Amino acid sequence: MSDYKGELVSLLYTDNFESTVSFYEDILGLEKAEVWSKGGEKATKFKVAGGGRIQVTCGGTELPKGPISLWLHGKDINGVYESIKKEKGVKFLEPIEDKYYHARAFQMIDPSGNGVSVVAYENEVKPYTKDAKKADYFGTEYRSVFFVDDFDACFEFYTKVLGVECVYSWNESPEDRGCKYDITGEGAFLETLHRKPLLPQDAGSIMIRAKDVDATYKRISGIKGAKIISDIEDTERGTRQFSLNDPDGNVIIVFSYI
Repeated sequence: MSDYKGELVSLLYTDNFESTVSFYEDILGLEKAEVWSKGGEKATKFKVAGGGRIQVTCGGTELPKGPISLWLHGKDINGVYESIKKEKGVKFLEPIEDKYYHARAFQMIDPSGNGVSVVAYENEVKPYTKDAKKADYFGTEYRSVFFVDDFDACFEFYTKVLGVECVYSWNESPEDRGCKYDITGEGAFLETLHRKPLLPQDAGSIMIRAKDVDATYKRISGIKGAKIISDIEDTERGTRQFSLNDPDGNVIIVFSYI
């Protein structure tokens, strides 16, 4: 049984806060879940599928800042693409096209340099008839994506130390491997990719909500080689949490609400 439930947060740290918030709210049409400003930090959290969240944060951290990549399930991929193309200032890294992995997709760059892929499985794709409605762009799946160098060590970390299930994996070649880890049980996943990214990537940070954060901390801290970088504590933001590194230097914050 999983230690986790309900929430996976992709943390996007930026010095370009207002433009990045506008991209996710005004261009992609995501709904705000939470907004706060305290001391030198301000943040806006957006809802995505399956208990996923995208949190844009400015200031107040020493955590890895990416850039990283995000994956959104497009309901009507052709309609979504045509609609977003009409927005001013959107930077496309890849135009819409059919992919070798049986999907149709396009990729954007947010104002902070993070990659945002919109993907639909090939059996869902229908011909373009009209632009999609902004509030109805995205479907039932969300992924936070880490590009990793040591794929096997990361697999051991996520399955054995963090204790999440790899529900889908592939090994097309030594330079194209991937694994999709079920985080929330509701459609939000962490994906690790060993593949050359189209955008420069760096270590990033995510948050995973635990059912019992104290019990999870006790289990993980007892595992030899687990790299705990911040012991469990209560925070001013109303969470109880600890953090650890994966083998590629990405930070996973395990938390619960107080």
